[in-house]
Amino acid sequence: MKINKRQAKTLSEAISQWEKDKRINADTAESLRNSYEVVGFDWKLLAVYSFWIAITCFVISIGVLLADDYLMALLANLIDTPASILSVVSAGLAIASFAFGVKRRRRYPEKYFSNEAMYFFGVLWTAVSIGFLRETALFADTHIAFFLLVLTLIYGVIGFRLSSMLIWIFALLSFAAWGLEQTSYFAEPSDYFMGLNMAWRLVIIGLIVLATAWFFAKNKADIAAGTPVATNRFAYLQEPTRFIGLFYLLFALWLVSLFGNHTNAATWSKVSQVSFLPWALLSGLVCLGLLYHGIKHADKLTRSFGITFLLINLYTRYFEYFWDAMHKTVFFALLALSFWLIGTQAEKLWQLSHIKENEDD
Repeated sequence: MKINKRQAKTLSEAISQWEKDKRINADTAESLRNSYEVVGFDWKLLAVYSFWIAITCFVISIGVLLADDYLMALLANLIDTPASILSVVSAGLAIASFAFGVKRRRRYPEKYFSNEAMYFFGVLWTAVSIGFLRETALFADTHIAFFLLVLTLIYGVIGFRLSSMLIWIFALLSFAAWGLEQTSYFAEPSDYFMGLNMAWRLVIIGLIVLATAWFFAKNKADIAAGTPVATNRFAYLQEPTRFIGLFYLLFALWLVSLFGNHTNAATWSKVSQVSFLPWALLSGLVCLGLLYHGIKHADKLTRSFGITFLLINLYTRYFEYFWDAMHKTVFFALLALSFWLIGTQAEKLWQLSHIKENEDD
């Protein structure tokens, strides 16, 4: 078993205490000490970050390609193949990528991160296939929202069938893109859908995704209580769904605190930022609520989102209200002081938690 230095220290102290209290003999203690290996670097974390950075770069590159009709048409001309054929070929490559990922996961089940990353190529080719499908004569006049809905359904079904959180996350991303595009289409030419601008519509999408995560969590709780639930296969999707939902909600509320319900830049520029203070307070209260929930229920996800977006909101307000009104020397001095105070308090909290851990040992 491979563990980091901090875990090794705790485990070594525990073994020594058990040996001292005569709960285990010297041979057992020595066997336990030889059962783990101390690693000096968290290669697991590096692997996760590396795969996600690679995937992010691929997403950006493909997103730029699919969003540019000229590049898609140029690519079709260079290949000199009808878009319909290219769509079918891309679909075949997507199926092959997913099949290869399944085969690789069965052969190397311990390589979780790289196996998940392999599914990304299936995700990529699926998006390319839909992109070429959009260029065919049959769908030339079809709005992009239709294709985003198709992507959402494909990713959702495949993600569930293959038990892949990565594919499911792309389904949630496609869902948000479809929701915004579809409502924007209905909102033309006013840019308001049911009286809401895009930021407020993203708030609604975030709440829908969070409601889905709650549904998964409810099924999980029912299963733990011994109640047979037909949809218990969705329970493992709760955490990634909750993560995406919280991000959508808090990011959208932050945008609302900046732009309110305006869609026109000229109109927005004439309105004082003070008029957006109620929305800033709403965003801050939601962050505080999540922070309280995270502390009370030892929920790292809500606690992390709460403190992160609370700081983002506070510093956004600081820049809004004091950038023009304050001398830049004082502005940055106070900014530095605030970060220093945050670092000091964070250090104290870390020390207290470290002391508590040692006392528990």
